[in-house]
Amino acid sequence: MSYSLQDRILGSLVAAGMGDAMGAPTETYSRREIIAHFGGYVEKFEDPKDNPLVVGNITAEVTDDASQMFELAKAVAETGGHLTVEATARAIVRWSESYPKYYPRNAGPTTSRVIDDLRAGKDPVVLGQTGGFYGRGTSNGAAMRVAACGLCNPGDLDGAVNTAITSCVPTHGTQHAYSGAAAISAAIAEALTEQATVETVVEAAIYGCLKGELIGEKEARPAYGPYCLPLLHRALAAVDGAENMEEAIIQLDRNIGCNVDIQPTVACAVALFKAARGDWKKTILGGANLGGDTDTVACIAGMIAGAFCGFAEIDQQWYRTFKAANPALDLEAVAAALAAL
Repeated sequence: MSYSLQDRILGSLVAAGMGDAMGAPTETYSRREIIAHFGGYVEKFEDPKDNPLVVGNITAEVTDDASQMFELAKAVAETGGHLTVEATARAIVRWSESYPKYYPRNAGPTTSRVIDDLRAGKDPVVLGQTGGFYGRGTSNGAAMRVAACGLCNPGDLDGAVNTAITSCVPTHGTQHAYSGAAAISAAIAEALTEQATVETVVEAAIYGCLKGELIGEKEARPAYGPYCLPLLHRALAAVDGAENMEEAIIQLDRNIGCNVDIQPTVACAVALFKAARGDWKKTILGGANLGGDTDTVACIAGMIAGAFCGFAEIDQQWYRTFKAANPALDLEAVAAALAAL
């Protein structure tokens, strides 16, 4: 099949959305609880009715993760790929006003604290660097919405890093968020290229992680907590030698874990992509079955794997189910707009 940038971009957005929807019913469960509750590992879209975090959702419906990703992608397209802090802030406010089902229900520990202040027109740079609460500025929201920052910079790792950092500023102005978001954005930018391999995508994630950290050390709030890069290396080492995806999931569960912090979430997302050898379905199913913040890690890992595989590789029956459950997310239109950049 011939290479198509638009196909790769759409693949990233769709796989991310599917990962979010696949992981929504399993969020907060441990890996063993997932097996017990669903009678084994999740292998398809499940009804989320038993999960209190997504009460009212239907099967294959997304949460805050993919809906924020969609709104930021629209902002990237609207700015011609030259995302600004102000445009990011407007996109976040627009998300809170456009998805009453997800906001405030699903807003994370960072975004939930800044929405009202952004609406009031307060300085987004100051807001993003405000601490005082556990998890503020270091939660994984900066990575879960970052897809378009890499998608508008195919092959340009530095551009992907810089755009990702801009998207962090209004909410996640910490060195950890800069590092984690930059790692995912750079991985996506590399995954879009025709010559990409699993190895070069992982290398790009490491590059972005380090560069984001270095910029964050100079410009961002120095938040507490472990740094993203050492955890990323640990996660990648944890899946080395795994005989299959189940073994990789077990190793990540035991050695890294996946809560709402950006450091382990990003580390697990990249490691899942590596363990799946880039396969989009294995990648998002791995995230949905890992335990913890499953919808977010599956969404982030899906961004990378979808960019690597492309939309043409996506299971079209799954896509029809997903699209019917999420009529507000016109991912085809946004993919076309991003490709046109």
